[in-house]
Amino acid sequence: MAEVGVDQTFHLKVKTTEDQSAEYKEYRRRWNENPQDYIVEDFPMHVDLEVNTSCNLKCFMCFQSFDPPAPEKMDTDLFKKVIDEGTKKGLCAIKTQYRGEPLLDKRMPDLVKYAKEKGVLEVMFNTNANLLFEDTAKALIDAGLDKIICSVDGYSKDVYESVRIGGNFETMLTNIQRLQDLKKEMGLTKPVVRVQMVDTPRNHHQIDEYIKFWGAIVENIAIEDMLDWEANEEDPTPLDNWACGQIWQRLLVLADGDVLPCCRGMKGATEKLMVLGNAHDISLEEIWKGEKLEALRKLHREGRSHEIKMCRLCGMRKEIINRENTK
Repeated sequence: MAEVGVDQTFHLKVKTTEDQSAEYKEYRRRWNENPQDYIVEDFPMHVDLEVNTSCNLKCFMCFQSFDPPAPEKMDTDLFKKVIDEGTKKGLCAIKTQYRGEPLLDKRMPDLVKYAKEKGVLEVMFNTNANLLFEDTAKALIDAGLDKIICSVDGYSKDVYESVRIGGNFETMLTNIQRLQDLKKEMGLTKPVVRVQMVDTPRNHHQIDEYIKFWGAIVENIAIEDMLDWEANEEDPTPLDNWACGQIWQRLLVLADGDVLPCCRGMKGATEKLMVLGNAHDISLEEIWKGEKLEALRKLHREGRSHEIKMCRLCGMRKEIINRENTK
């Protein structure tokens, strides 16, 4: 059974290292304001591209430990198709990860390089960092990776390895430290390294010391809620004054090409709740402006997100409801 977190997600910025270019600032302005004004641009600002579905760990709170997806890698031509289309039409950022560990895919530096050379402003991915060895770190730096988000659930070996089942604390720590050393040696600030912890009963007691420990090593720290990946409990509560920003910001392309409106477009790792189309057969622009997604946006604009199963099951929406109920 997947566990459900109750604490509010928060982020701690340790050092200011974000892109300060005018182009990046404009992208972030649109990211924040478009959902508020219900602006649908010609193309999503961000696309999640699931390059690989497999993982080398079996974290107790993750679907990989109880409902793992079939092993699959995104076709390189499909990846390039999305990048080629997007960079002509306004794509600003990508994350090359969803259900799996991206560093299991040896193509990762080449894919990052392709996206950066085509003009994507921000290229990033999540990783457990157990495979972030020196050669890979160098290749990712050379490729132009902007941000790497390392999932690290503790600052001590016993706690970390009780959550990240199959992970090795010393290996992970050495890999992250080496990446930071390489950047320093090369006089670079990217990729920005964020370390994040999923707040669980196994590591909750470490939060304060976790922030101190990792604050001395990386640029950003985040503490994240656990997600109810099984999502069995629907919440039909109407939210008249809330619309999810993601459907005005981003899309998710799975390894098989199926396009989902967001990361909660699946229940667990195998049940797709809403497929908008397949990127092999149709352009992302057509999907982005298509009837299915516009119908979803309309319901959100009208305060009717509770009429959509995918949204009723969404932890983000439930968090909003919990906040409203505790006022």
